[in-house]
Amino acid sequence: MDAKKVKSGSRDAIINSFSDEILAKILSFLPTKRAASTSLISRRWRYLFPLMFQLFASQHHLHFDYSDLVYPEEGKSEREDVQESFRDFVYKTLSRCNSVKKLSLKCPRSSATTETDQWLRRVLERGDVMDLDLRFPVGFTRSQVIWPTSVFTIKTLVKLTYIEIERGPHRTGFPKVFLPVLKSLFLHAVWYACDTLCYSMLPGCPILEELFVNYCSTPVYDRTIYSISHKTLKRLTLNYNNNIEHCRIMRFNTPSLIYLDFSGSAPTPCSTAKFVDSLVEAKLDVELKRQYEAYMNLCTIMSWMRNVKTLSLASASVKDMYSRCVALPFFSNLVKLHFESNTQQGWEVLRRMLNKSPKLETLILKGLRCVSSEGVCIDRNEAKVLELYGFRGSGREVRQVKCFLREMQCLQVLKVETHADDYKKLLLMNYLILGLPKRSSKLKILFL
Repeated sequence: MDAKKVKSGSRDAIINSFSDEILAKILSFLPTKRAASTSLISRRWRYLFPLMFQLFASQHHLHFDYSDLVYPEEGKSEREDVQESFRDFVYKTLSRCNSVKKLSLKCPRSSATTETDQWLRRVLERGDVMDLDLRFPVGFTRSQVIWPTSVFTIKTLVKLTYIEIERGPHRTGFPKVFLPVLKSLFLHAVWYACDTLCYSMLPGCPILEELFVNYCSTPVYDRTIYSISHKTLKRLTLNYNNNIEHCRIMRFNTPSLIYLDFSGSAPTPCSTAKFVDSLVEAKLDVELKRQYEAYMNLCTIMSWMRNVKTLSLASASVKDMYSRCVALPFFSNLVKLHFESNTQQGWEVLRRMLNKSPKLETLILKGLRCVSSEGVCIDRNEAKVLELYGFRGSGREVRQVKCFLREMQCLQVLKVETHADDYKKLLLMNYLILGLPKRSSKLKILFL
């Protein structure tokens, strides 16, 4: 026991030997809650948290999460005194800051829009915030049915993440947007009319390069065209849930777009895209909703992919491509294909994809365990790298891989991701080597 006390005492002595400036610097690397809790250690430490803001506030990521500051017991977070404690902590901490570069703010339900605006104005007074992550549960009280206006006029903001934790009622008004240096905009679980994004937000972000829109539900009476128009936009991630009776037409006027991650409902046949010539990489996880499939068409979005170099197809997309006999374009530039299927029928699409991709070099497959016992016959191709994920080593999987090895005359590397033990990996290696044609004797087989 004495030895432990001596060891603990020597450690405390070393820490206490540091100057206040060094200790404040150390606090700047800690989460805000943990840094603030050090004020309870001793009288000296009581002043180190304020000192951190005086010296290193610009380097500290201010992170306020009301769930971190309340007790975990059920119902505790709803108590007014607990929520008031959170508001007081935010107010006092922001008052100490002379510079804020990065701020994350997750508000409780009771926080009114005007209250959040007051906090943000304190940040704006410092004039240099660049990264703002705001999680604001709009729509629970009457004071919450409008947007916090200060968010959309921060002239120094480079990255904005705006999250509504739960959906609220539709808001008819939208504040003026002027974010002259904003490059990245992330919208999660946002409930708005689609013209809010199309005609109010994007025009106020003149140099935007990255847009992430997730779970954007719209009122059932909204019939406007879903339009994303921006000349400088380079990366777009869109989870589009088309939940109205007559599916909305989509128009993309983004001539600089090089990356697209599209998930949710497939676009209508009348939808258009002005990024076909610029697009380099795309990920598709789209599906045809049964009640609306008469208004949707996978051929439309697949035709937009004809010039990409990297393409990723999720299992849901592959399944609908097979069931609807989707016509595939000629992928003249495709060099890397990620393909996943959890149905036997889906693997039939792979053969068609390979036949349409003459320049393919890397093929990445997932779900090969679902291939039929007869396997999938493919034509000879020029692929150099084959990667298999979720490989279980079943007989049908091994037979299918041997088929790949026979037809991939230029294959140089085979990567296999499996959870098998070393003995099973050795057996699998032997099976694969015995199935190699003579020309593949120099093939590298790697287990991931």
